[in-house]
Amino acid sequence: MTVRGTTSQGKERRVAGGPAPVIVPHGPLSAQLRESAPVALTDLQAEQLARYRDLLLGWNERVNLTAITDPVAVEQVLFLDALRMAPAITEALEHRHGRALQAIDIGTGAGFPGLPLAIVFPNVSFTLLDATNKKVAFLGEVARDLGLTNVTPLHGRAEEIGQDAAYRERFDLAMARAVSSLPALAELALPLLREGGRAFFPKSAEIEAELNEGQRAANVLGGRIASARIVPAGTDEKVTRLVIVDKIAATPNRFPRRAGLPAREPLGRDSGI
Repeated sequence: MTVRGTTSQGKERRVAGGPAPVIVPHGPLSAQLRESAPVALTDLQAEQLARYRDLLLGWNERVNLTAITDPVAVEQVLFLDALRMAPAITEALEHRHGRALQAIDIGTGAGFPGLPLAIVFPNVSFTLLDATNKKVAFLGEVARDLGLTNVTPLHGRAEEIGQDAAYRERFDLAMARAVSSLPALAELALPLLREGGRAFFPKSAEIEAELNEGQRAANVLGGRIASARIVPAGTDEKVTRLVIVDKIAATPNRFPRRAGLPAREPLGRDSGI
């Protein structure tokens, strides 16, 4: 079977790997997730999430997508973490003035948080960006299987597409999981946002020093930290924050810097800009 994705140059990427993996059904989405999710899921959305879970676990046997291999953990960790962002996305939708929104998930990996959110918000167009071609191809397979016409997997690096006129300042919403520091995330996300756009970064609870650095970086990049709210969690779960950054001015053309620099030499540090 050949699975396809798209490069930032618009070319089709293919991953050939013999027959498709065996997809084992693990039953419907759990009642626990439906009750814990901060957004009401329709029956169709619950079916799509359950199918996504099964595709993820099946393809994980062939492609290194996630270290989580238990169906319950996929729901309670990966899905629930993504769905906890839904109320903040809903707030952003209230200010769209009737315009369809474009969102980008930076470093999406196996599709988190963007793909669960694309299921919940079918009227928002999601670009799922990752630098690993096999993951992008997997996301294309999931989007086709689930009939998600609002999902576009994209192969590339944020440092590169942020300097590409086809993507720079195109998006209303940007998001990325807590895989880097706030200054680095801001440098990758803000060049991709239109003025008036908003970025969402889930982070750990204790990030006071990082927030200060993040605000200094945002000042350079045309952004402002709007909030760093505590994300509701169950009593047996770790507390997290959702940092929200608003794009209030144009980002200088020199940002983002070349690949690797935002993480190695983050803005906002004493030694940085």
